[in-house]
Amino acid sequence: MKKRRTNTSFSLLMTVVCIAFVVVAALCATRLYDIQQRRERLLQESRQLQAQKQALVDQNNALLAQGARSDDDVYVEKVAREQLDMVYPGEIIFRVSGE
Repeated sequence: MKKRRTNTSFSLLMTVVCIAFVVVAALCATRLYDIQQRRERLLQESRQLQAQKQALVDQNNALLAQGARSDDDVYVEKVAREQLDMVYPGEIIFRVSGE
């Protein structure tokens, strides 16, 4: 009879160990899935930030180029005439409306 009890104890112990293993494996799989989802989200955010950074670098370069041109008197005069409708004293502007 003692032998039978040892087999029962052993099989009970193996069952508990197997259940524990399955639970730990399920928890690890869930954690791994969460980590992969977070990684994908972070990679997508990183790509978006890189694109935003490139757009800002391009905008900055355009502004720097524009700032370099603002020292040019011809450019300043062109902007003043075209965008601000400024003229020199004594100049007369004729606007023709086309029909």
